[in-house]
Amino acid sequence: MSKLLDYLNALDTNAMLIQAHKSDPLKTSREFGLSHDEQQALVLQDKQKIAAFLDIPFRDFDAIDSLVGHFDADGNQKSANVDEAELVD
Repeated sequence: MSKLLDYLNALDTNAMLIQAHKSDPLKTSREFGLSHDEQQALVLQDKQKIAAFLDIPFRDFDAIDSLVGHFDADGNQKSANVDEAELVD
């Protein structure tokens, strides 16, 4: 099983990891052991790249979509709490 799939499964079941991911997705995914490219795909919520890392057809991605969204107090989706400059090698 890939490390990214392990991370997505853990996000689906581990409340502490979910909170850490919501607070700082880049740090949390890095500490979990994801590669730089996996971190970037996950933090930017690039479903096509994530599907490629999971070796599944993109058309099947919605069936396993486990990404934790970021929402404001009104329930509107907002961007991830990440400085994209941190994603540069």
